[in-house]
Amino acid sequence: MMTPITFAYPCPKCGDGQAILPPRIEAAGMVRCAQCGRAHGSLDEVQQEIATKAREEGAQRVREVYKVRPTGKYRNPAK
Repeated sequence: MMTPITFAYPCPKCGDGQAILPPRIEAAGMVRCAQCGRAHGSLDEVQQEIATKAREEGAQRVREVYKVRPTGKYRNPAK
């Protein structure tokens, strides 16, 4: 028997941070919470959700890093 593969994925039901991949890794296989067994969705759906969240978080980080800070460098002098 193979050891189940777990990965970090928060469960909204019990709050556990681990999910279990399906025994046969295929797009339609169901990903479940390691603690309570709640179905999170198919592997394909969970992968898409994780990728979307990563893109959103990455974009937010870029906005934070490159935030425009007023320096007064391009202001028109007061007359």
